[in-house]
Amino acid sequence: MNYFLISTIIFLTFFIIVLILLILIRNKFHARIKELENKNSNLDEKKLLLESVEREYRKLLDIVIDSMQHGIVLLDNSLRAIKINNSISNLFYLDRAKLAGEKTIFIFNNRNLEELIEESLSGDKAIRKDIIFYGDEEISLSVDAIPLNLENYYVMLIFNNTTQEVEFSRLRSQFVANVSHEMRTPLTSIKGYVETLLENRRPEGSLPDSEITIKYLSKTLGEVERLNILIEDVLNLSNIEHRRNVLFKQEYNIVEIIRECIDSLSFLAEKNNVKIEFIFSRDPVLLQTEEALFSQIVRNLVENAIFHGGSGTILKVILEENNSGIVLGFEDNGQGIDSSDLPFIFQRFYKSRSGYSYLKTGSGLGLSIVKHIVELHGGTIEASSQPGIRTRFVMTFQK
Repeated sequence: MNYFLISTIIFLTFFIIVLILLILIRNKFHARIKELENKNSNLDEKKLLLESVEREYRKLLDIVIDSMQHGIVLLDNSLRAIKINNSISNLFYLDRAKLAGEKTIFIFNNRNLEELIEESLSGDKAIRKDIIFYGDEEISLSVDAIPLNLENYYVMLIFNNTTQEVEFSRLRSQFVANVSHEMRTPLTSIKGYVETLLENRRPEGSLPDSEITIKYLSKTLGEVERLNILIEDVLNLSNIEHRRNVLFKQEYNIVEIIRECIDSLSFLAEKNNVKIEFIFSRDPVLLQTEEALFSQIVRNLVENAIFHGGSGTILKVILEENNSGIVLGFEDNGQGIDSSDLPFIFQRFYKSRSGYSYLKTGSGLGLSIVKHIVELHGGTIEASSQPGIRTRFVMTFQK
């Protein structure tokens, strides 16, 4: 039983209890009226008493409905809205005063909602349907239509906003599809290399000559390493996303963390003819973080410059601290990122379609991981690029 079903049952139970209380109140006042009749009281006093009961009844109902987190709309027997609570008016930016007495088709302009109401009334039973409402943005709602058949209230509509759940489900499916696609390529290559070796076996069953065997085994190893990087990045991203509410309690000197990361990658930098300069305004620069997580930011961005910047690239890692926060920048003069790619570089599995190779290789998760870690620290990250001139990633962390 999901959360929405439980909350709906609780609401209906609460609603029924309120109705029973209101009936008891009404009966009490009716008894009083009867008493007044027996005493030959005048009609004006009875009328005032009935009006008082009605006002209290409506006031209590309004309080109950407006206190609900779910959207509530009550319809009369002409299917006109006579009660619209705060939740639904805020969700659709409705003016309740102007829309009182209007039909739902004019309020929500949704044919599926009208069919739900008709189906509920024709079967005289509560029915739920998932409906998408279109406007400035798509809103996914789970809507319950419940026939009340009361004197003033004919149908109750309960709206539960499922937009976030639908979006999460879509992203999950997209993520699984992307991972499957990215894994298929190296696995297909590995399969092809192994099959080639087996098909070219010598008559006695041994493998082809050592040169051919080494060639294909080296290619297989490269694809295995590619697959390993992908799996590692997926696990890292999953781990980071599950720690959205983490609180960093320990301060680290990030000058030391950055220096250690650069030192550990210096061999790769030299091998690819990339020069790294680390510029910092002071030492120490303290930040509440986790050493392993912060190292991932530095390593990912330094490795991007090493592997994708091109030979002769100069990478400058610039760390500054001021009264408002800490600014960490990575700036290089390598191949860069095309302007058509910039809006999408932090998306998972994004690969460049332009002529620039900066984003064409790798798992496509590195920059997404960086962005998630920065946001985990409550920081922001921005990117800019003039291909062949300057590419910059700038992160800001609040102290």
